[in-house]
Amino acid sequence: MKRGGILFKMLMVPLLLAFGLFFHISIVSGDYPIEQFSLNSGREIFDSNCAGCHGEKGDGSVFKGAFNFTNNELMIINNSSVFFDAVTNGVPGTAMPPFGKLSIPQRWDVVSYLWTFWMDFTEVEHGKTIYQKNCASCHGINGDGSGITGAFDFTNVSRMVREEPEVIFTRVSDGVDGTSMPSWKDSLSVDERWNIVKYIWTFQFKGYFQIRQPSLITPNTERTLSSEAWYSSPIGMAIIAISILLAIAVLYLFGKGMKER
Repeated sequence: MKRGGILFKMLMVPLLLAFGLFFHISIVSGDYPIEQFSLNSGREIFDSNCAGCHGEKGDGSVFKGAFNFTNNELMIINNSSVFFDAVTNGVPGTAMPPFGKLSIPQRWDVVSYLWTFWMDFTEVEHGKTIYQKNCASCHGINGDGSGITGAFDFTNVSRMVREEPEVIFTRVSDGVDGTSMPSWKDSLSVDERWNIVKYIWTFQFKGYFQIRQPSLITPNTERTLSSEAWYSSPIGMAIIAISILLAIAVLYLFGKGMKER
């Protein structure tokens, strides 16, 4: 019994340590994610769980008192961690319920999608042009801080979820003391600086330009595509050809097998 007890303790200690490490990693990764957020996933979750109150455009138009994610004054003083807490725990004193049924990654994805209501596509495109001309040499073309040592990494989502747009705007405007970050308020207009901030925000997300870019399909062409027989397209014809070849091969092997019998 004594040996059994010692062996049991020897096995349990590493198991408990492993469980504790796993639990710690889960908490840290849950609070501060390390991967870019999926806007496609976030859109699906929002449409299914949130649009009923906040509206399809995120403007809070359906339910009185619902948060308006298109309100610039509100959005620039908030961050993703605040929204994540609201989605996770609900908001006391309001009709906002907790959504603990969603997994942690799903909650981060839907929080990321909320920002797209604030980030106008045209402004983001303008911000991209200004960023590539003035900021990419230090912060990297992909916003990862690869240009010079110490440059802010905008792809570090565990840090970005705790940042407010207003704070980033202030750094762009006034520069950052003790660093190589200069002030841009004398060379860029207020709108241009805000457009840069909105473009910077996209580095956290996967698929922003695919989701927000205006569709090139007009209503007429959409109807034409939907009414066109699928088998008349090149892909449809290829599928038919392959299906016929497979059917011939199956029949040949079946016939050969019958003869051998």
